[in-house]
Amino acid sequence: MKAFLTGLFASLSITAVHASDLMEQTVTISDAYTAEIHVDEMAYFRGSIESERPLGVAKIVDVDGNVVKTIVDYGQRDGELFWFVKQPGLYTLEIDSIEKDNRVTIKINEKSLKSDQYVNPKEALISPLLMALEKQLQIDPEYETTFWQQIKSKGTPLVEPNIDGSAIVTFLWRGDENNVRLFGAPYDGHVYLSRLGESSVWYKSYQLPNGTRMSYRFAPNVPQLSSLEWIEQRRAVLATAQTDPLNIRPIFAASQDKFGDASTLEFGDVPSDQYTKESGAPSGEVLTYQFDSRVLANQRSIKVYLPNATHRVERDAPLLIVFDGDQYLTRVPTPTILDNLIAAREIPPLRAVFINHPTNKLRGKELPPNQDFAKFLATELVPWLKQEFQIEPKAETTILTGSSYGGLASMYIAHQYPQIFGNVLSQSGSFWWAPSRLQKEWLIDQISHSPQNSIKVYMNAGLFELKPDRASIIETNRKLYKVLQDKQYDVKFDELASGHDYYSWRVTFANGLDYLFEN
Repeated sequence: MKAFLTGLFASLSITAVHASDLMEQTVTISDAYTAEIHVDEMAYFRGSIESERPLGVAKIVDVDGNVVKTIVDYGQRDGELFWFVKQPGLYTLEIDSIEKDNRVTIKINEKSLKSDQYVNPKEALISPLLMALEKQLQIDPEYETTFWQQIKSKGTPLVEPNIDGSAIVTFLWRGDENNVRLFGAPYDGHVYLSRLGESSVWYKSYQLPNGTRMSYRFAPNVPQLSSLEWIEQRRAVLATAQTDPLNIRPIFAASQDKFGDASTLEFGDVPSDQYTKESGAPSGEVLTYQFDSRVLANQRSIKVYLPNATHRVERDAPLLIVFDGDQYLTRVPTPTILDNLIAAREIPPLRAVFINHPTNKLRGKELPPNQDFAKFLATELVPWLKQEFQIEPKAETTILTGSSYGGLASMYIAHQYPQIFGNVLSQSGSFWWAPSRLQKEWLIDQISHSPQNSIKVYMNAGLFELKPDRASIIETNRKLYKVLQDKQYDVKFDELASGHDYYSWRVTFANGLDYLFEN
């Protein structure tokens, strides 16, 4: 049974026997809202929170006040819930609003689980060390303790070099689990680990090329859904995603991101990350604005980077426009990269604009080829920038940049308005996108049948971005690169030993700027 009560305190009672029920209510919050959640047995909950105006935070806490799930971060208006409850008990949903009289819609849906949660694919061993371990455990089962001591001292993943600079890389998890999934797996995206016999060793091995740089997460005990919802099952990894407890490398922090922090892996000849680090270069400043769009009928956060005052910034200085702005201010330390590149005279002093979406859900509507969003940039944002900062950027030094959908948007908008946006820096652009399943690679087809223009393009994509087959990032980037080459565009394409990953994009962002500013 469940019930909602309005007011600053409401009680929401959930029992596992009503798994098919959908709970939804809209409340008006002036300061804070609290709802009790009673969970009687192991359960998996999916849901969302959406508000008309920014929230302070939306989270679920246990009886001791510990945060078990953050749904909405500070300043955001929406977020999704992926919550696997293994410990029955009393929990509390807490929502704080930045503004008064904020209408908030809360949805919680319990997903039915399989009675058997065990997943253990049988995969042949390719790691020499695990092959030796398997034989040793047959002789002495207690040897497993020694194995884990050795692994703990060296850290994970296990890297066994090959003569050519590549390596056999094995991701390892220790525990008596029902299943373990690797989130951000090279080549596979998400994949289940295999258990070595009756031991506590879970493993997944790959042959990886020299120069691999990537981040990843583990998800132990991913809830196994009883229904045939393959998309929901794939996304259920977010319910338990976490860093690798045996990885001794620095954590890749993911501020304001539903995926959370990640563990990292690098080996061999990785591209230098020198420009991502503080070097003592004079720091620029970042200003924040709220921008109202008539074309899109919404308001969004716009942030503008200006170089340090020691640098002279001309009226017609280059202009960099960045999609997924907050991600490129945190997970990609763009201001630091720009400070360093400008100080090293690798690029001229430039202004940068970081664009966010009013809500997370709108990202998937605005960035894939959208005439209104392109019009907003060309006819509203750029004119506002010119007036607000008294500037006159030239098309040949104006750059659109982003990753994934942001790379797709950059390429599309530049082709719509080449007289304004003369450069594209695309990182793992989603060029597989099409407006319907009946079409494929829509933008590639559009460009191949359009006249060549003067846009200069830098592209990169990861060798690990193979799957799914219908949306392979690396293959569709290769196709677009070939089209641009055949049409004699000024274009460069880098293939990297990485995945769909900000941990790699933060480094190769500087490579793209370096190429676009070459004479």
